[in-house]
Parts: sequence; structure tokens; C-alpha cells
Amino acid sequence: MHRARGRRCPLPLAPAQVFRRPRRVVPRPTPRPIEHLPSPSPVVGGPETLSEEEKVKFLEDFLDSHPEDIKALRSLMELKIKTQKLPEAIAIVDRLIILEPGEKDLPLLKAHLQSYDGETETAKQGFEDMLRRDPMLVEAYHGLVMAAWQTEAEGDLGGVLKRIEGAMELCKKEKRNDDLRDFKLLVAQVKVLEGNYLEALKLYQDLVKEEPRDFRPYLCQGIVYSLLHKKDEAEKQFQKYRQLVPKEHPYAQYFDENMVAMKVFSQIDENRRAAPLDR
Repeated sequence: MHRARGRRCPLPLAPAQVFRRPRRVVPRPTPRPIEHLPSPSPVVGGPETLSEEEKVKFLEDFLDSHPEDIKALRSLMELKIKTQKLPEAIAIVDRLIILEPGEKDLPLLKAHLQSYDGETETAKQGFEDMLRRDPMLVEAYHGLVMAAWQTEAEGDLGGVLKRIEGAMELCKKEKRNDDLRDFKLLVAQVKVLEGNYLEALKLYQDLVKEEPRDFRPYLCQGIVYSLLHKKDEAEKQFQKYRQLVPKEHPYAQYFDENMVAMKVFSQIDENRRAAPLDR
């Protein structure tokens, strides 16, 4: 197991969602609220009154007798991620992959969790495997970008960026405009990671001109303006984002009131400014 010794980025799953373009929401099974899970035995006070630690115990006990309950496994996985118990979350993802072999997001989730738990080389191999199957999978490129940034390997980051640019050229030739837009968002995030905020803003502004109804560039601009301590301009962008993002859309749960994304990118900014002090 190879663990990175460089930067660590908290709340890892949120930024990856930026690179998924808005799609028509297709109904699919979602984790049941913990309070609605059947209990193999009476629980004093009901699950809704339990602490997070007690909810974990409740779910683990339930899964002892219902080991293939996908909804319970997903609920437990979310709690493990929330409490930063990433190795345990990864083990649950492995169980879900066996139960849901057609669920393409699960291997991606596993690789992201491995990356943020410091298993950088293992995660990179996972992202590379996905790119061999789908060379235009922007979320896998995002994983490689974050892995290179976390290990402070500037050469690796530059190499990934060149590959992204190559994929963008292919998108242009094949007129894959949606994929091209996703890659542009990823290039802008690379600029943020490098501390080139003004360049990132220019890219986001160009994306707004291309498609004013896409809420993602507004969210990202709000974050960058916040990092530049321009609170009024940041709030304008966040307000536009809130107006455009559908309440039922998965993005809303990850970026509720911008707080998850703000914590992630604020940590990025702190790491960037602290770097010279460590040398």
C-alpha cells in the first residue's frame, strides 16, 4: 500500500461532482433513511433519535442478518465517509460492487476514496483502468489531477493536463461538446489548484457565456471569489447557482449552501499559502 505524504484534501467527494454535467434525473433506488430501515429487534427511542455512532451500530447489526441489503450498505457507507473512516467505507464499496456489478459509479467512488485515504498509487491505477475502458471519463481525469496535486508531483500534474488537452482536441474533432465542456471545467480547477485564480475565473466566465443555464460555473466562481476575499461578488455567484440548481438534483446535497465545496477549496488555499513556510 502506497500512502501519499503530501497534501490531504478533506471532504473529498464534493469537488468531483462539479465535473458531471447536468443530466436528466432518472429515478433509481436510493438509500432509505436510516429511520425507515426494518429493525431485527426493537430499538429504544427509535433510530431517528440515535447519534451517528449509534446509527452505525444499528446498521451493522441489521446487516449481520441482512448482508445483501443494498440500501443499508449505502447508508452505512455514507456514514463511514462522513466520519472519515475511509478504509471501512472502501470495504463496503467492495461489497456493493459485487452486489451491483453494473453500477459504474462504484469503482470510481472506490478510487476516489483510496486517493483521499493516501493510497495514491492504488487509486491512480484504478483511474487508469477506467480510462482504458472509457478514454473520455472526465471524473477519472479529475481523480488523476487530485492524486498528482496531493502528492505535490508537479511533473505528474503537468502530464495529466497534457492528456486532458489531448482529450479536449478529440472532443472537438468528434463534436462531443458536452464532454468538452466538462473538460474545460476540469482545466479551470487545475488553475485553482495552482493558485491561478484570475485565469480560472476567465475560464469560468467563458463557460457562462457558452451556456448561461449551467449552474456549475457560477458555483465555482463563487468559491474563487471567496478565496479572493470578494464576498459580495461571491454571494452574487452563489445566488445565481442557487437559482439554477434543481432542488432534487444530486448536486444540491453535495453543495448545500456551498459549505462543502467552500471547506474543500479553502483548505486548498491554506495549503498553497502554507507551502513556502514548509520549505
